[in-house]
Amino acid sequence: MKKHFFIVLSGIVFSLFITYFIVSGDAVETVSPSTLELIVAGFVGIINAYAFYLLSNFLDKLLPWHKQEGNRLLAGIFIHYISSLILTFSLLYLGGLLFPDNLEFSSMYQAYAVKLSIVLFIMMLIFEIIYFALYSYYSYTTFQIETVRQERKQIELQLKALKAQLSPHFLFNSLNTISSLVFKDKGKAENFVRKLAEMYQYTLNSYRIKLTSLEEELEFVKSYIHLLETRYGNKFHCDVQIPSSILQTKIPPLTLQMLIENAVKHNVLHEDNPLKVKIYYDKKYISVTNNVTEEPKHVTSFKIGLKNINTRYLLLHTEGILVTNGSTFEVKIPILS
Repeated sequence: MKKHFFIVLSGIVFSLFITYFIVSGDAVETVSPSTLELIVAGFVGIINAYAFYLLSNFLDKLLPWHKQEGNRLLAGIFIHYISSLILTFSLLYLGGLLFPDNLEFSSMYQAYAVKLSIVLFIMMLIFEIIYFALYSYYSYTTFQIETVRQERKQIELQLKALKAQLSPHFLFNSLNTISSLVFKDKGKAENFVRKLAEMYQYTLNSYRIKLTSLEEELEFVKSYIHLLETRYGNKFHCDVQIPSSILQTKIPPLTLQMLIENAVKHNVLHEDNPLKVKIYYDKKYISVTNNVTEEPKHVTSFKIGLKNINTRYLLLHTEGILVTNGSTFEVKIPILS
């Protein structure tokens, strides 16, 4: 309703401006427009306003502002000018035919055609500039709102990942491992506690960070791998083959750790059939693969795994993760520059 009110109001203002120019111009300063002249002029203005609205929507789809800003501005000025020129003269000519005795200004438009064309061009130029300014403001505010929304979503997802790391189940298993190591090998127990502390420090510092370097993520993953190898012994093995040339590329924090955790959670680890995880560079992806062993009977899921990672990538990048499930389970995550 507000939209149509604004269009009609704009059309009336447009018509009053044109009427003032034609009827109260320099050649006929003392002439006042009649009621019929005002009605016809108002009708012409409203028709032009709706034409501008429809053409603007069409041009916004054909030549989006954010992609073709210059072309959109020039096309808007030209098309709106031509269309307003044709509509205005056509409707006024039609009005002159319908009311030949009442519309005195019908003949004046022939005498003032050039001036009217100039006025219409100026109005179209002003309209396009105002429209562009309003569109730019709207795009900026929309972008700001969307940025805040995405940042909030990122924080929520990373907090879920943090929750998984601080879960009582994970902490309980880690403390059990430390307890058993204290009596068997104090050196290993001390190293385990140090790696556990490093892992938690990285986790707590990363929940507000959108991206971290692959090098930092791998350092964190090495601490996590050490905990798993200490806990499971020969039942677990992880091979990391990442070239130094991509260590400064970016990755959402906790991504690799969550993929390793996912592999451990959904496979039974045996000494005769150990879980083997491999992390390697595959063109524009980092691939994390593992062999599929026996599926565990009771699996506690925090519902953050692959969905969490994929959602974070879609918020940061146009491409999500690629998952292949067969004799081996493979997840490919895009490398972010």
